[in-house]
Amino acid sequence: MTQGDDRLLQALANLRSFTPDTEWEKGVRLRCHAKIAGRRSKPPRVRLVDAVTLAVLFAYLAAVFGQAARLLGLL
Repeated sequence: MTQGDDRLLQALANLRSFTPDTEWEKGVRLRCHAKIAGRRSKPPRVRLVDAVTLAVLFAYLAAVFGQAARLLGLL
């Protein structure tokens, strides 16, 4: 180690230790749990654009499979 590293480590050793406030931690934990619980309670909603997109996708896939079946001579 170099002399500069020794001074840095000594300066770090001289810092006061930190003790967290348990009441503050409990408050933060309770707020976080309340937010998470609030998010879970809402059911997912289906938007109109989602339903239309899904319908278009199924129609496209039906056309693709129909063309594939026609080309293979199945229809």
